[in-house]
Amino acid sequence: MRIHTGLTTSAALALSLIVGVGTAASAAGPADPVRFELPAPTGRQPVGVGLGKALDLTRVGMYGHSAGGITAAEAMRVDARIDAGIDMDGTLKYSGTEFVPAAVEGLNRPFMLLGKANQTHLNQPSWQSLWDHSTDWKRDLSLERGGHFSYTDAQTIVPALDERLDLPAQQREQVIGTVDPGRSTAAQRAYLPAFFDQHLRGRPRDLLDGPSPSHPDVRFVQ
Repeated sequence: MRIHTGLTTSAALALSLIVGVGTAASAAGPADPVRFELPAPTGRQPVGVGLGKALDLTRVGMYGHSAGGITAAEAMRVDARIDAGIDMDGTLKYSGTEFVPAAVEGLNRPFMLLGKANQTHLNQPSWQSLWDHSTDWKRDLSLERGGHFSYTDAQTIVPALDERLDLPAQQREQVIGTVDPGRSTAAQRAYLPAFFDQHLRGRPRDLLDGPSPSHPDVRFVQ
């Protein structure tokens, strides 16, 4: 799970947060560690030598994978300092029927869902609830032949291991699906920066308007 902040320079910076992402159903709530770690605009909370002057805390975005995606949605719900967010294949529920509050209430700032063929707002009730109740800009993109861990380093690591260990095809597919690893990585490197460029920096990106021939594995779910 990451915090993405607008910078005073042209460079982009992502601050890693050390949070418990093994489960989203913690007693304190999944967003609490983020609220603690996100520096106060006054600068009273140390953010590292030199970072205080580099970060523009008036433009903050957040993205996360799996439980980190749940945390991104919940953090946006409870902390107005987070302007935009992305959930990468994280179901928005504590159990089969209990959705996280963000899914029940929706969000009022830009949010993007990145899933796979069986994880979209058309086939997952928690995502549909968030989609139906959210009132600002939203997109649902599906990496059609991807797996849950296609949004992690496993997308690169597993194929490399497969070359040496000849992993069973079913085992590999369960982890990263059957999507081409290079195209999957390229798509993620394109869509995430485009989202934050548009919503944190005010730079519209045509890539977010519809399907792109450059990324044939990504489906816009309507």
